[in-house]
Amino acid sequence: MIRRATSADRDAICALHLASWQDSYGGELPADFLRDELPGAMRGKWAARRFASPELTLVAEGDDGIEGFSCALTDRDPPLIDNLHVHPGLRGRGTGAALISATKAALAVDGFARAYLTVLQSNPRALAFYLAQGGVNEGAVDDVLVGHPVKAWRVGFDL
Repeated sequence: MIRRATSADRDAICALHLASWQDSYGGELPADFLRDELPGAMRGKWAARRFASPELTLVAEGDDGIEGFSCALTDRDPPLIDNLHVHPGLRGRGTGAALISATKAALAVDGFARAYLTVLQSNPRALAFYLAQGGVNEGAVDDVLVGHPVKAWRVGFDL
């Protein structure tokens, strides 16, 4: 089931976000940062989230709790899909596709015609996933990942 997140989901989302980054971003971020500093950075990030406009945060909930989440920032046009993460042990089951579809639909209901996200160039699997979900690679962009400069692709979606 996909639903809007509430502040009661904060700790579960934070833990899932941390697990996803630790699993996926070892090629971009130093191991000691992922282990020692990232947990505090994630707690700070999610402590500041409001779970209300201008954020659209959705969770995919299964029998054992939250399996994935997305967060779009709607204070810009087009909105930025800032996060979409699925628990590392549950990837490949359609949760990510359901989340991106629900996120795009909710943004369309809110009156947006387009949205975008960035995906690390070092993550071709994620890029392929977003392209398969209707995204269009709009080209290379410089980005920053918790203070670390990275190369990314901007992926746009028509809603």
